[in-house]
Amino acid sequence: MENIFLEISLVLIVGTACAATAKFLRQPMIPAYIVAGIILGPLVLNIIKSGELLEALSTFGIAFLLFLVGIELDLKNFLKAGKIAILVGVLQMLLAIIFGYVVVRLLGFNSTSALLLAIGLGFSSTIVGLKLIGEKKELDTLYGQLVIGILLTQDFIAVLILIFFNVFSFTGDSSLLFFLGVALLKGILLFGTAFLAARFLLKPLFTYFARSSELLFLGAICWCLILALVARKLNFSIEVGSLLAGVSLSFLPYNFEISYRIKSLRDFFLPIFFAVLGGQLIFNGIFNIIWPTIILSVLVLVVSPVVVALLLLAFGYRSRTSFQSAVAIGQVSEFSFIIMALAYSVKLIPQETVSLVALIGLVTMTLSTYMIEYDDKLYALVRPVLKKIQKKKLKIADQASVMMKDHIIIFGYHNMGMRVAELLKKDKQKIIVVDNNPDKMLSLTSRGFAHLYGSMGDDEVLEKANITKAKIVISTVHARRDTLGLLEHVRKLKVSAKIIVTAFYAEDALEYYNLGAHYVIIPEAVSADYLVEVVKENTAQAKKKHLAHLKQFCL
Repeated sequence: MENIFLEISLVLIVGTACAATAKFLRQPMIPAYIVAGIILGPLVLNIIKSGELLEALSTFGIAFLLFLVGIELDLKNFLKAGKIAILVGVLQMLLAIIFGYVVVRLLGFNSTSALLLAIGLGFSSTIVGLKLIGEKKELDTLYGQLVIGILLTQDFIAVLILIFFNVFSFTGDSSLLFFLGVALLKGILLFGTAFLAARFLLKPLFTYFARSSELLFLGAICWCLILALVARKLNFSIEVGSLLAGVSLSFLPYNFEISYRIKSLRDFFLPIFFAVLGGQLIFNGIFNIIWPTIILSVLVLVVSPVVVALLLLAFGYRSRTSFQSAVAIGQVSEFSFIIMALAYSVKLIPQETVSLVALIGLVTMTLSTYMIEYDDKLYALVRPVLKKIQKKKLKIADQASVMMKDHIIIFGYHNMGMRVAELLKKDKQKIIVVDNNPDKMLSLTSRGFAHLYGSMGDDEVLEKANITKAKIVISTVHARRDTLGLLEHVRKLKVSAKIIVTAFYAEDALEYYNLGAHYVIIPEAVSADYLVEVVKENTAQAKKKHLAHLKQFCL
């Protein structure tokens, strides 16, 4: 018992120390936990001895991770991400698996290991990608939304693979068709149980649990464990049951509260999983996997992003948007580790393959952090090539004259930009709307707006918009890098127009003023000012005016 306590304590202490170091160095934490396992494993200190117990604890970590993925899996947001993002996600996965399988086979792996490696390396990390883009405050930019759609698509495919993982471990004498039929019936039973519970049982039950935050927390954990056990009894993995439990709770009004409380539990157990994974690495044959690690890391870091970039360019997106979206998916996913761990547990792959994927994860998660952080500098290097491809693929016709003068340029045609454009149009102003979402171009054409397809950080777009002859430039795009790029171009071109930009934070607003902006919109500040005015006047009258504006806005 004392040894077990010591091992668990050291896993958490060393894992926390490595994670804190990674955070200080602006690195993702998952590789740090794997490093902690390597330190405590046979390669260095050789402290981890209670393998079965730690593996059991790590299983809880993965179960709670997938439980949270299920709770936070908003099907509406998934569909809202757009058909293009979903299609790109599917095509990228298929191409990555096919190409990866060929490469892995050429490296000398058997067909089973090659298939599982290709599948595992085809996924990108939702945790790493969205976390880093979120830290840059660019999740709601066009490329951020594309990345969300692509990663959610990959997560959905990963779920399907986990559900039918038994198919990949099929080694019995009965026919594959019979096996698939039995698996399908069991799947229907499992999904049917979850659906019926979600439809008739969970809402009243959790409404009662919600009277106590403690009971709500325990009830959610119990539901996760119940479905995990049912899944296990039906010969599915515990992970599938956990994820399904989360999805069944995602429709409840208490899902955010449950998610918030489960995260701390996940954050406790998950480091143990990755530390155990690191502790299982066998480096006796390290020289045998050095070249496969390098080659497959290049495949993940370069080839998969290139495929995504080319697909997005083919669908009509600008070079910069395509490149930023592609760079964000250049790393191995946490699902890759789960798939490899499951494959190893049923003896489909050797320990060496698990070690290979862990090393690829360390390399790609670390390097992709820098690629996402400095994607603008990387884009500058490949911009000429991407621009040439873009010109060949671009099918969207700009509808704006470079001869326009004394006009107003509006960057961003979403909620705020759309409203501003409509009001200025009614005021008989000459307007050019610039947006980098190809889906918005048809709407702009139908509404009769002169428009350009592109980004406000693109000097070619600014030239087409005739920014030097404009009287006002309005940016409703709050992405910091794009705004800084616009202000830099304005300074270089000595633009005399009034420059109005948008910021979410006071610090950014002050920086924009220092760089020459004439006015900075802070949406929350404007909303607060308007709310005060609403409070001062008759609320019924304010509501009437607001409804009139909304109806006009929705036309």
